[in-house]
Amino acid sequence: LEFFMSGNISPTRLRVDEVAAILGIGKSTVWAWVKTRPDFPRPRKDGPRLTFWLRSEVEAYATGSSQEQEAACGG
Repeated sequence: LEFFMSGNISPTRLRVDEVAAILGIGKSTVWAWVKTRPDFPRPRKDGPRLTFWLRSEVEAYATGSSQEQEAACGG
């Protein structure tokens, strides 16, 4: 809780576990998608040990990719 209160991260920034939860995937899949999917939101760095994604980009991807996945599956 102290980490969040210190101002190091905001509700607009998501850590890898939050990105995974929003997308319904595992953390390792998030990192795999960063490497293999050019349309996946790019992580950003805030110092040497803090990597985050912008909530707006992840939510836009989640909305768009769910429609693309349905189309790819024939749905």
